[in-house]
Amino acid sequence: MKKILFISLVWLFLFGCAMQGVAQISPQDQEIAKKEIGEVVNVIFQSLERMDADALFQSYSDSLGFVLVTTEGFLANYQGAKFGNAEWFKLFSSMKISTIKEEFRFLPGNIVLCTWQGTFAMTLKTGEQLKIDRFGITFVFSKIDDHWKVVYQHSSALPPTPQKP
Repeated sequence: MKKILFISLVWLFLFGCAMQGVAQISPQDQEIAKKEIGEVVNVIFQSLERMDADALFQSYSDSLGFVLVTTEGFLANYQGAKFGNAEWFKLFSSMKISTIKEEFRFLPGNIVLCTWQGTFAMTLKTGEQLKIDRFGITFVFSKIDDHWKVVYQHSSALPPTPQKP
């Protein structure tokens, strides 16, 4: 009898814990989040095209847990990522970004993955033109103080190819 009671209690405990998850975002709230996050992503790419690191990083969380993985495989915290982008911008006179595809995945706990694929066309200050035909970014967004912020980013890209003017 004690064995059956013990097994029943363990089963109830395990089943009960498994059923207690964080509430998922409703389909209606998902559509609202897609729109809000899409606007943040647009601000990110507009800031990149303007080569404005201060405006760019307003969309990112400056928390200690922030991580950005660069296309070269380096890890950067918030300050390192902001500094790295500011230095990178010094190489260019212009930049144009085009979106090919954008997808969203909703995770428990108000976490949203935004996967972006696009192209970059850049002109160096020397006049040389470069293009990246495949550029991918995974943004992890969290709603912080009622604003969607990037808390993690992983970027990957093919090497830039020289273009004829």
